[in-house]
Amino acid sequence: MYLSHFLGDDTPFYGGDETFQVESVRSIAAGDVCNTSRWSFLNHAGTHVDLPLHFFSEGKSLQEYPPDYWIFSKIALLDLSDRLPVRVVGPEVLEQVQFPSDIELLLIKTGTGELRGTPTYWQAGPVFRPEMADYLRTRFCSLRAIGFDAISVSSWTDRVTGRSAHRAFLGGPAPILLIEDVNLTPLNVSQRILKVTVAPLLVRETDAAPCTIIAEVTGL
Repeated sequence: MYLSHFLGDDTPFYGGDETFQVESVRSIAAGDVCNTSRWSFLNHAGTHVDLPLHFFSEGKSLQEYPPDYWIFSKIALLDLSDRLPVRVVGPEVLEQVQFPSDIELLLIKTGTGELRGTPTYWQAGPVFRPEMADYLRTRFCSLRAIGFDAISVSSWTDRVTGRSAHRAFLGGPAPILLIEDVNLTPLNVSQRILKVTVAPLLVRETDAAPCTIIAEVTGL
């Protein structure tokens, strides 16, 4: 199943002042022999991955990650959607959860994704606390990325904390990459996630890239 949202004119953007734009370059309906379009959008559009270069001038960019980095076979889903509205995501949300220590990808379903398509989605997302990063590094030594159903790890309601959270996750010798605006609606804890493949748009020297995420699951 896809865990990415399709890009389109309904794609929400952080801050609410950008759009995904499509310009027709050639059109069969206009007498051309084929259809061709030009797309214009920020690299943080839709489901995308934030890389260390996003907040660190010497941080890694996309081409520095090998292809197998994006294939995850040890995945955990943390479902917080029954606690709506989830305002804060910090270490306490994992205190009573038993996950294997070797997980590579943590998916966090806050339930905020149900509000996608409304201004609330980009205006009032959950606050991810910076200390969550070191907590995850200590508890899950193989963790490479987290993905979640919010537009950003930085809530528009608390951008100062959001900037600190970006630096906490993406900095240091063991960055935890951030996969934002993930479509987690199809997933539930009764399923077993066998594999997740994240396929970023391959652009050199980029601090972020839209990505297609495909999950292989079993169960209900």
